[in-house]
Amino acid sequence: MDDIKASAAKHHEDAAYQYEMAAKMHHEAAKHSASGNFEKAEHLAMTAAEANTIANRHAVEAVDIYRHHTEEVVARKAEAAAEEAARATKHAAKVAADK
Repeated sequence: MDDIKASAAKHHEDAAYQYEMAAKMHHEAAKHSASGNFEKAEHLAMTAAEANTIANRHAVEAVDIYRHHTEEVVARKAEAAAEEAARATKHAAKVAADK
């Protein structure tokens, strides 16, 4: 469980960092655009878009971790319920046989 927590938290931290970097680059691109330096603005905008893509990848990885964990929990609960049902059936059969 700690691995899941640490891994998901790392993805969120990485995503946040990339989003922050992208925001800074967009601010810089706006400054360069306002001053007419469109080449630099375009470069910053492209780099910011790449940072957003990386951030989105990290966010999706975190969601995948949660989804996988939920699937494992559901599978364990289903298995436990099936085992309990089998025990109850076995117990009921034993009680019926003893009568």
